Amino acid sequence: MPRNKYPEQTVEKILSAAERLFAQKGYAKTTLQDIIDTTGLSKGAVYHHFKSKEEIAAKVGDRLGARVAAELARIRDDAALTGLQKLQTVFAVSLLPGRQQQLQHMLPHLCDDPQFFTMEYHDLLETTVPLYITPMIRQGVADGSIQTESPEALGEAIFLLADLWLTPQARPTTPARQRARCAVFQQMTQALGLDLLTDEQAEALAALCEAE
Repeated sequence: MPRNKYPEQTVEKILSAAERLFAQKGYAKTTLQDIIDTTGLSKGAVYHHFKSKEEIAAKVGDRLGARVAAELARIRDDAALTGLQKLQTVFAVSLLPGRQQQLQHMLPHLCDDPQFFTMEYHDLLETTVPLYITPMIRQGVADGSIQTESPEALGEAIFLLADLWLTPQARPTTPARQRARCAVFQQMTQALGLDLLTDEQAEALAALCEAE
């Protein structure tokens, strides 16, 4: 078989097809054969780059993460906002119902896939918090909108809770239990002087859950 001269284009084709299928059918209902059929590539060509649907999904998640990173950088660098306002904007953007629905539909729940959970945990602590969140908190300390002696620890605590526990994408639950999670999160963050999760955002998260 002739060597593929443009492997990056092949990978992009596979990931784009997978992202469309995950959005249309959901991660669980999309098979690797669906992805192969949609690309028009041979099974061997797809398997040359990816050994499983899970591996493809991880790379799709990376692409989504890159888009989020660009948005976080824009918020971090917005000179018109205080540090607290930047954190509030991060929550407002991240918890948009459409975005949460997309993530819930496209990717496996973190609690169902240890690989995804580990990747998300590592990315939060090694990239998202130090590069984007900690600078916002440090600014908040400097401008007086946030009170803390440990910007790094505060950022890690808040966003580990928010990303790996608060949302139904992390762990599916019922509307009532989701509201309870949101209430506890609000109590904890408000005790620190941080109004990050609004009642409207909490109710939107509850609406994503299935009733018992």
